[in-house]
Amino acid sequence: MSKAVLKTICKCGKGGQYSWSLFFFKIDKRNKQPYKMFKVRFKKADYLTTYAFNLIETVEKFQIEPISDVQDYDGENSKVSCDKIELSNQLISEQWTLFTEAVASATDSKANGKINGYIVYGQPLNEDSKPITLVKVANPITKLTNKKSVIFTTTASDELELMSDDVCRLYLTTDFIVFGGTMYTFNHTFETIFNLEKTMAKVKNDAIEEILSTNAFSDPEEFKTLAGKYKSTRTFITLKEERVNRIKDKRSRKRVAEMLKLPLDNNGEFNITKPEEASLLLRYLCFKIFQDNETMDVLEANTVNKLNLA
Repeated sequence: MSKAVLKTICKCGKGGQYSWSLFFFKIDKRNKQPYKMFKVRFKKADYLTTYAFNLIETVEKFQIEPISDVQDYDGENSKVSCDKIELSNQLISEQWTLFTEAVASATDSKANGKINGYIVYGQPLNEDSKPITLVKVANPITKLTNKKSVIFTTTASDELELMSDDVCRLYLTTDFIVFGGTMYTFNHTFETIFNLEKTMAKVKNDAIEEILSTNAFSDPEEFKTLAGKYKSTRTFITLKEERVNRIKDKRSRKRVAEMLKLPLDNNGEFNITKPEEASLLLRYLCFKIFQDNETMDVLEANTVNKLNLA
């Protein structure tokens, strides 16, 4: 997918047709509602407007320009692309709903203690436009005087005075942008704040059950045990239904077994008894392994994207 969509978001944000708000957030995963939001007030409204404009301009120049394209999130960001994931995706839908609910009920009180990050939210003044949300996962509150340095300020009488106040530092980078029902991520930071580790565990279990439903295994319980021990839960995000359906049929299953050199029993079912055998099949079904039609070599890749050559 072209990165033009990201440039469009930046163009909208710099167009001056947004009312901007800033929220600090804290996360406590022990609570049913893990997010707590604090709306931040500015002495002058144009401080935030100017910051939002500079933020978007810098993000466009230093985060969007260097990337090659926008790809569907598969857990393996190539560092030269931006991942996108729909807010309705089961990986983040529940946590995103809680996140937005927390914004709607944000308090005006001061946030005490460590802050996990902040949100720069643009509400469109034109009803035909869409909101823009930029999220940075970093504590914006900084102590100037610490173990590494001591900060002084100059008084009216040109004397140095110790400055021990906390200051707010807002970065000119973002971790992800939300626009029009889609999240565009420049790194995997969102996985932590939206607790994807827990959600991915469920995705893994569901994927294993779907694979087992093919009735393609001589010993389903053995495969289930071996698949359950597969360490990378990210792999299961890209489970391909087409490939799962392929192993339902005995003839296509045989071709898969021959390609991966996996054993079949007399009934043409996978006789998988080793972790490495289970790993091969899982990576194949999750589109991490494929065969080159020219050389017939079996190849592995973390990210594979279909090119539109029409």
